[in-house]
Amino acid sequence: MKLSDVRGERTLDVIADLIDPIANIAQDKDVAKMFEREKVPEGMEANEFFAQRMRAGIPALLRGHKQDVVVILATIEGVTPEEYAEELNLMKLIRDFMELVTDETFLGFLASSPTEKDDGAPGDASASFTVL
Repeated sequence: MKLSDVRGERTLDVIADLIDPIANIAQDKDVAKMFEREKVPEGMEANEFFAQRMRAGIPALLRGHKQDVVVILATIEGVTPEEYAEELNLMKLIRDFMELVTDETFLGFLASSPTEKDDGAPGDASASFTVL
């Protein structure tokens, strides 16, 4: 299942449950680099570039964030982390992980996009947000 497949009120619960494990992973610079948006270098195929980035980041992710990965995949699938871990095998991990890292909605959720500041740029969006 992809994050983009989650619907209805469950969406709120899923987002709330993903915050902590994603924050843990995002603080790991070796892993976070894997999810940053980058242009494909000239002369390299997109799938080759994707594989290169995954090869560099996945070992750090799986070794250093086992529980976070299980929580993320379980949450999106709609089961408890214990249920997910019990059913986990190599094929399930590969399928679920690849589905997740190719999900534009999930990648958009991960992406950080700081506001650029210059003379013509508006201020930080959060600074101008007002609750009525």
